[in-house]
Amino acid sequence: MELKMVILNDNEPSPGLKNEWGWSLFIEFKGKKILFDADTSAEIIKYNSKKLNIDLDSVDFAFLSHYHMDHYGGYGYFAGKKSFKVYTPDDDKILREFGLLPIEVKGFKEIEDGVFSTGAITGFGLKEHAMVIRLDYLNILIVGCSHPGIDNIAKIVYENLGEIYFTIGGFHEPSLKALDKLAEISKYVAPAHCSGNKAKEYVKKNYNSKYIETKTGSKIILPF
Repeated sequence: MELKMVILNDNEPSPGLKNEWGWSLFIEFKGKKILFDADTSAEIIKYNSKKLNIDLDSVDFAFLSHYHMDHYGGYGYFAGKKSFKVYTPDDDKILREFGLLPIEVKGFKEIEDGVFSTGAITGFGLKEHAMVIRLDYLNILIVGCSHPGIDNIAKIVYENLGEIYFTIGGFHEPSLKALDKLAEISKYVAPAHCSGNKAKEYVKKNYNSKYIETKTGSKIILPF
């Protein structure tokens, strides 16, 4: 079994693709196609998905890490699709205004076959949840901005499912101590989006064998 993911948009650009401040991942797992966050605007993910030969209309369900524009803005692409499921950390009118079907997740639970939510965790005054995909016995942690702390999120996953194989997403300019804690329980680490150059450079220098570089358009197949 394998998991495929493509970064539709990150803060790091790639030639031939459009780019802006935001975060969105397209994931294929167990025959399902999943969208994790949707960037800031529908235009960017629509353009990049075509360039990357991805059919956004084939998405089976989506996951919104938290209610910030650079993560939910692109869900406007799916406007009017009333049966389009988006798992969320809180009840909100935004996705309903798009005409979508938000599903609030309460507590750590399996939301689809092999796909888990950490449940809402509070940080910086807002609720956020992270996704975990169980690839055989390997735990893949995908985060949005990690407002509650990437180390705190990883700890919750570790306590519920065990060691983490791969962590990817925005770490919200974490402390070096938080990165050390993450590296203790995650075999591979891919700081992206709002992680900041300091975090990327620190992981690359101090945990080089764990560091995975990413940018808009990156294609990742797991396990490595």
